[in-house]
Amino acid sequence: MIVLVTGARSGFGLLIAVAAARAGHRVYAGLRDLETRGELEAAAAGLPVTPIQLDVVDPDQRRAAIDRIIAEEGRIDALVNNAGIAIAGFLEELSSEELRRMMEVNLFAAWELTRLCLPHLRRQRSGAIVNVSSMAGRSALPGLGGYAATKWALEGMSEALRHEMRPFGVRVAVVEPGPYATDIFGRNRQTAGASGDQASPYAAMAAKVEAVFSGTKFGDPQEVAELVVRLLDEPKPGLRYPLGPNVRARTWMRRILPFRVEERVVKKIVGF
Repeated sequence: MIVLVTGARSGFGLLIAVAAARAGHRVYAGLRDLETRGELEAAAAGLPVTPIQLDVVDPDQRRAAIDRIIAEEGRIDALVNNAGIAIAGFLEELSSEELRRMMEVNLFAAWELTRLCLPHLRRQRSGAIVNVSSMAGRSALPGLGGYAATKWALEGMSEALRHEMRPFGVRVAVVEPGPYATDIFGRNRQTAGASGDQASPYAAMAAKVEAVFSGTKFGDPQEVAELVVRLLDEPKPGLRYPLGPNVRARTWMRRILPFRVEERVVKKIVGF
């Protein structure tokens, strides 16, 4: 299987690329900057993984990446839309530029890459699209409203795409990680430019949310990589795959209980 994985510098993307190659797939690993490929190359040494220049918000790079794969391999069998960013901040304090940036990376780039792949997958009447969403795509928490908006949109797009691709034999699935120890919570963590102002009406809330975040139990991201690789070969995947610490309780609460119960739980956790 010829697989393109976006956002493969580190975290889920790097682990997915390596795990897919170990499973016998030929992997093209998209990087926003090829100069950062050292960690990927070290992890994938001896495996069929090719780092490829791919800033997902650059139309020319998106097109060049797909064209290169088709030229070199004659086909593409799977796209893993993993690249994503999160900018934390209360909605009133997010700038329009910050929200648009998240939408460009998390939603529009995934849509554009999918559109470039679909003609090839439809002609083959086979293939897979795996979109890496988040539990934020099911349950929106304070301080992550903008990020949640992008993931809810990605989930809706994925659900419709699954229906549209069924007649062509193209499988679509969504992976919904909870909190995992990746760079999105580490060196790549971003907050809104207006955050941190002690005069903000949200300053007390922000401190409580930060305290909750600091005490969060993070899972092993290898679990996510292994799930994605299983989905590449799954002939009849489900649509949504939530996983991670406390995820079962969160999904159960969302499915079974009225929203006011969830609202009380969130209020109790964050303390406001």
